[in-house]
Amino acid sequence: MMSTGLTFGTISALFGLNHGIIDQGQYSHLVATVIGSAVIPTAIANARFLPRHLLPEEQRELKESAFGEPVGDLES
Repeated sequence: MMSTGLTFGTISALFGLNHGIIDQGQYSHLVATVIGSAVIPTAIANARFLPRHLLPEEQRELKESAFGEPVGDLES
């Protein structure tokens, strides 16, 4: 779904640029916004919704501690 949005947004901006509807500066801002609208939510989702239940136990403790969650007994 994101690739569809990236493709449509970029092509729409290019259409506007080629037909004189927008100028080069507006085109640059639109393309940056389209790319950012895919990259930023993906980065947030990757950071917040890590599938910790699929990690080995040692890595799970390290990942949980990085997010500030209690990790239990680290002595073992």
